[in-house]
Amino acid sequence: MRFNSLHINRIYGLLLISVTIVACNSKGYQNLTARFNGHYYANLRLEEVNQALDDAYTYNYNDILKIYPDIDSSVISSNKAKLDDAFKKASQLVDWHSASDYVDDGYLIAGKIRHLRGEFQEAIQTLQYVYQTSEDENARHAALITLMRTYMDMGDMDLAEQVSGYLEDGVLSAENNADFRLTMAYFHQRQNNLRGIAQNLNEVSDIIKDKDERSRSKFILGQIYQKLGFNSEAFDFYKSSLAGNPPYELTFHAKLNMQQVADFSSSSDVERIRKFYAGLLKDGKNVEYRDKIYYEMGEFEKKRSNFDLALENYLLSVGVESTDQRQQGLSFLRAGQLYYDHYLNFELAKIYYDSTVAALPKDEPGYEGIVERQEVLTEFVTQLNIIQKNDSLLSLSEMSPIALEGFVENYLVEKKRKERAVAKKKKTTQSSTGIDRVDRSTTITTPEESGTWYFYNSAALDQGEIEFERTWGNRPLEDNWRRSQKDRVQNDRPTNTIPSEDPNQVPEIAEFPEESGLEAEKATLIASVPKSEEEKEALHLEMQEAYFKLGGVYQFGLNQIERAVGSYQTVVDKYPKSSYRPQSLFALYSIFRETDPNRAESYKSQIIADYPETIMAKTLINPNYLIEKEQRNRELQRIYAGAFYDFEAGNYRRAENTLVTALDTIEDVDFLPNAHLLLAIMKAKTENLFSYEKALNEFIKDYSSGELHDYAQNLLEGINPVKSNIIRRDDFEYSEDFEQLHIVTILYSSDKIDTDSLQAELETFNAFLHPQKKLTLGLLDFDTETSQAVIFINSFTTKELALEYDNSLGNALANFVSIKPGEFDNFVISKDNFNMLFQSKKLEEYRTFYNRFYK
Repeated sequence: MRFNSLHINRIYGLLLISVTIVACNSKGYQNLTARFNGHYYANLRLEEVNQALDDAYTYNYNDILKIYPDIDSSVISSNKAKLDDAFKKASQLVDWHSASDYVDDGYLIAGKIRHLRGEFQEAIQTLQYVYQTSEDENARHAALITLMRTYMDMGDMDLAEQVSGYLEDGVLSAENNADFRLTMAYFHQRQNNLRGIAQNLNEVSDIIKDKDERSRSKFILGQIYQKLGFNSEAFDFYKSSLAGNPPYELTFHAKLNMQQVADFSSSSDVERIRKFYAGLLKDGKNVEYRDKIYYEMGEFEKKRSNFDLALENYLLSVGVESTDQRQQGLSFLRAGQLYYDHYLNFELAKIYYDSTVAALPKDEPGYEGIVERQEVLTEFVTQLNIIQKNDSLLSLSEMSPIALEGFVENYLVEKKRKERAVAKKKKTTQSSTGIDRVDRSTTITTPEESGTWYFYNSAALDQGEIEFERTWGNRPLEDNWRRSQKDRVQNDRPTNTIPSEDPNQVPEIAEFPEESGLEAEKATLIASVPKSEEEKEALHLEMQEAYFKLGGVYQFGLNQIERAVGSYQTVVDKYPKSSYRPQSLFALYSIFRETDPNRAESYKSQIIADYPETIMAKTLINPNYLIEKEQRNRELQRIYAGAFYDFEAGNYRRAENTLVTALDTIEDVDFLPNAHLLLAIMKAKTENLFSYEKALNEFIKDYSSGELHDYAQNLLEGINPVKSNIIRRDDFEYSEDFEQLHIVTILYSSDKIDTDSLQAELETFNAFLHPQKKLTLGLLDFDTETSQAVIFINSFTTKELALEYDNSLGNALANFVSIKPGEFDNFVISKDNFNMLFQSKKLEEYRTFYNRFYK
């Protein structure tokens, strides 16, 4: 019995183990453990990370809220442990519970995690695997929804749209449908398609499970309908977004926006809305939103065209100490826009736009346009300040030294008084409020308060002279004039008399800056006043340019045509010799061409008469001038290419003739410098080293800047070593290489023979007797001390041809009208020997050489 009992127990144990093994491998057990061990905790960690992204993201309530918060890499990094744990559990779910129904969910979670990590390619592969292998339609659809968002976040909107087509054709579960419509709304938001966003949110805004997400979708619908002008519908959506106790930030902005779309046609409605804002300001929960409340109050008053009240509220908004840089930037922007559009005070507008650009995040819609306007305003203020400053300095330069010193001293005293007043005001404000903060509304100063050395009009200067004489009298010109007659000075100084009951009380003297500081600052300011005519002319030149540029800012940047006309006309009338006058005339012509043709014609006539060589004048005469010029330019480029080909092939004479002929017929084109430089370079091949040097010098003189000028300068510098190597010792010998090119030279005295006449007669001689040879003339100064010059005729391929020409030329020279026998010396010389002769100036040695080998 004992044996049988033991045997039976063993059999039961084996059966129990077998049942346990079978149970563990059953699908039900796999589903149970996969769901509550792997899937639940992996999904929980993923939701926690998504919530962290939402909590960290700052939604911009001044614009359409984003459907999804941006994926912040810093948030992903700080939640790395959670994502790693979620990915591990999802992987274990796939590996350990492969028989369960949650394998697809494991892959799906892994794909979502890879999407959050920015591992887009791995995420795409994982999600595509789920779609291609899963038998669960819900999992397949969920994978496509995440795949669609992955494509969008990697910037491929076309692939995202292709994926959406599969989802549109499918039958989605309620949960997947809600996710898909939110994703489609996100798709349309990235394309700035408001109607597309609204269409998709309208379909699912009531069935979204997450209450905060549901409230946000209602709020977004309210924003879209408000932007599209459907205020009644917007009001209803804002109101419905308040259901379900959403976050206070959304509640606060929903209530604000409801006032924006509310009807305020009657005075009672206006008062009701104003009381609403006042109530928000009193509510302690809204302390951090006070800048936003003041901003909305400004928006409300601006809609009602109460611009002064609107500006006051915008300034109160920027005066609130806040960490919300976006709101600060928008409040600065609204103030700047009022000064720009309504008050047309561009100087103050510029200051507020500066603050806007400094505060506003760069992702704010329209930021680039804001920066462009700020740059326009900066240019405006820059040019205006130049004009005002220089005009004031020039006016001050006309004052007598004594009057100028008195004016400057009064200015410094007044400046110090204003600085103390501002400091006292700030101190009083801080002590009364108990808040030590920067009141941004006080940072905007008028020109008079800025403390800069700008005197804005001559009337102020005249008043300064009057004030000086009233205070100090008509003083003689002498050193230390303030210290002479001290008693009188003390009695004559302006006083700030305080009424007192004590008749014996001495009146209080006005507080002056410390004497040493005053004198130093006064000396600096006086030194900035121009004294010489050169200094004054420099200021006038700056003003000419500033007036012209200011006209451009008015015309193109600020659309203030009348002011633009004033600036341009100032250049035309006040500075008739200015280099900016023709451009100003053309600008005036352009402005009045349509509105006042007669006036435009007057400006056109002035341009043509006074500046006939400018492109403006040529275009006004011939509207097709630029087109025809470009045609000539292309033609010269074509000829140049052929000449360059010949030059490279060694056909130097043909290349030179081609270019010379082209330059005789083609003019006024941009490609001329290229052709002239190539022609100069050819001189090294067709003539001699010194003709080449002369041609380069002439090119550099004619074209004083640019890449070609620099290239020519480098070529010229390369000639000097060659010239120094031509003659290396005193006992040099002329070359006996007679196979090279030869030239015929005429050496003459330039103070006895007219060079132009001689050249004309030589050209006539060549044209009649040697027309086929296409000979050219060159001219060089041989010896400046003795006024000897040389004209050379080139070139001849052989010594014999050169001698034949020289013989005929010698007979003809005796009959030339321009010269007399004995006043010239003509001879044949090889190219290398000409270089040696020109460099050494050893003429007698060459005569000996010539008589030996050429005669």
